[in-house]
Amino acid sequence: MTPNTNSLLTLRDAGERYKQLRKAAGKTQTEVAEAAGLRQETLSRFETGTSNDLSAGKLLRLLQVLDMEMEFVPTTRRPNLNDLQQERRQVSHVGFGTP
Repeated sequence: MTPNTNSLLTLRDAGERYKQLRKAAGKTQTEVAEAAGLRQETLSRFETGTSNDLSAGKLLRLLQVLDMEMEFVPTTRRPNLNDLQQERRQVSHVGFGTP
């Protein structure tokens, strides 16, 4: 199972990814914040993971500034211990005539 390197599991992950995208677009925090109608400090806290919360509306405006959009995609479920134990039991029974 290959992990998705673009997975955003926390607000901190989203902020770090946004910072990468902003820099790749050649935009400063001030430029982006002004275009999104936010304070530069708000964007800075988001990018550094020190923000406790960022509304969906703010996030959508920030994405729009970089000509990006949010997309919902299914995640790949990682096996837990019970899954692995069950798989091991199934593999150990192969070849012994036991289902």
